[in-house]
Amino acid sequence: MSDTPQRSEPRQEIHALRAAAVLLVIAYHFWPGQARAGFIGVDVFFVISGFLITDHVVRELRATGTVSFARFYARRARRILPAALTVLAACAVATVALSSAAFWSDQLRHITASALFVENWALAADSVDYLAASDAPTPVQHFWSLSVEEQK
Repeated sequence: MSDTPQRSEPRQEIHALRAAAVLLVIAYHFWPGQARAGFIGVDVFFVISGFLITDHVVRELRATGTVSFARFYARRARRILPAALTVLAACAVATVALSSAAFWSDQLRHITASALFVENWALAADSVDYLAASDAPTPVQHFWSLSVEEQK
């Protein structure tokens, strides 16, 4: 038995679903009154993620007879952390460079929560309504969905 499962070929139908999900989310953010179903795009991403994770775990189980959660999370970290931490670092630098010190504490708290994959909980603790126009968004508010995905 092999040590790791073989990579499968790129799945065009999954790329098409991802593209449709992105377009739903973008349409919602540009035209929130008209594109009311933008949240469906996020749901599609969660379903795709669950499908791909399940597929990977099943392939590893078939190839090795076991599932290594340490290897699974190491691969995930190598894929997600470089881009996520780059975005968070840029947001931290921009927060300090471009905003007044009065905003630093809240913004840096949300950046930290995002880095720890608990931004959804930080937003909930602040009673942030994602859809409320009166709530000032944080530069990392969209990390809520990544936080939810990592917590599942």
